[in-house]
Amino acid sequence: MAQTILKTIKESVNYWWLLLLIGLILIATGIWIFASPAAAYVSLSILFGVSILIIGVFETVFAISARGSIDGWGWMLASGILDIVIGTYLLMYPVVTMAILPFILGFWLMFRGFSAFGFAFDMKSYGSKDWGWLLLLAIAIILFGFMVLAVPAFGVANIIVWTGLSFIAAGVYRVVLAFKLRKLKKTLS
Repeated sequence: MAQTILKTIKESVNYWWLLLLIGLILIATGIWIFASPAAAYVSLSILFGVSILIIGVFETVFAISARGSIDGWGWMLASGILDIVIGTYLLMYPVVTMAILPFILGFWLMFRGFSAFGFAFDMKSYGSKDWGWLLLLAIAIILFGFMVLAVPAFGVANIIVWTGLSFIAAGVYRVVLAFKLRKLKKTLS
């Protein structure tokens, strides 16, 4: 039994680099939002569509690749598929998207935050000592998503600030998680 669990963990941590790619995409997107505020709102629907679509593809590949070794891999797969659907929608209807962007973005961030929240506890169950940082980042993602939903009337600046912070927090979360999985992989080797 213990040998089976060890093999399962070893298999799942082989794909840590996909989470690193997701994190880097999210961080780069967050930095771009702050660097180009004037063009950001107009470009957000297209940029978010592309980013969310790519993230969905990577997360779907990760979930399918590690399906036999991660408890709750179905939630990760559902998250990846949802990202593919949202990203595709954003790309197909950019004008409509600009009008409802705060709501789409806020709900997407809340979903990602709750998903990250659950995965932080999964890392705790695998024995990760620093799982609390993942939990803190997950809570930050949830709070940023809530802020985007709660105050969309503050206008473009509010959306840009909260969106930028949310993407950076989500990216840092994925990068930290990737390196924790990488460290776990080395420990188990």
